[in-house]
Amino acid sequence: MSGGNDSATKAAQQQQAQQQAAIQSGTAAVNKVFDDPSRTSAYSKLAADTTAYYTQQLDQQKAQNDRQMNFAQARAGQMGGSVATDQATQAGKDYDQGVLSAERMGQQASAGLQASDQQERASLIAAVQGGLDATSASTNAAAALKSGAATATANATAGSLGQAFGDMSTIWQNSQTAKALRAGNLYSYNTVYQPGFGAAQGPGTSGSFY
Repeated sequence: MSGGNDSATKAAQQQQAQQQAAIQSGTAAVNKVFDDPSRTSAYSKLAADTTAYYTQQLDQQKAQNDRQMNFAQARAGQMGGSVATDQATQAGKDYDQGVLSAERMGQQASAGLQASDQQERASLIAAVQGGLDATSASTNAAAALKSGAATATANATAGSLGQAFGDMSTIWQNSQTAKALRAGNLYSYNTVYQPGFGAAQGPGTSGSFY
């Protein structure tokens, strides 16, 4: 009886050892795929490509903003003046903030892909522990990397940078208000003074038609 028990015990131990070896082999296969240096390069490339994508949007906005600003300044007679200098300074600050936003979106895209990879790695290792063989684990890992990269790229360029610059449409109106204020032709609350009925028109006038 003891011989039979020993055989069963040894068989169970051997089976457990084989299972552990298979798990170790499968886990190593998964990690080898995910730890490939080319994947690290892919993270950096995604960040750079995403940043470039949104920087292109920013540059397009800048070109449009510059045209609107120059037109509004010319119409308001502010070309080369202090107002134009202030507006150019603000536009420069807006652009710098836009650059930072583009870089942040690139970093977020890279971080998102890395997080997705770690989730896929953990899922596949769990599958290996459940019996998935090393060859299948390696194949599935490669497929997961390819799919993850495609999804991350699509998501990274699916959004919009948003409006990076302030509204230039108010430059003309603001300049007219400022001009009237300087001329003393405005009451408070931006109400333009205009002599009306009943107002004194000069010496000898009654201020009334009656």
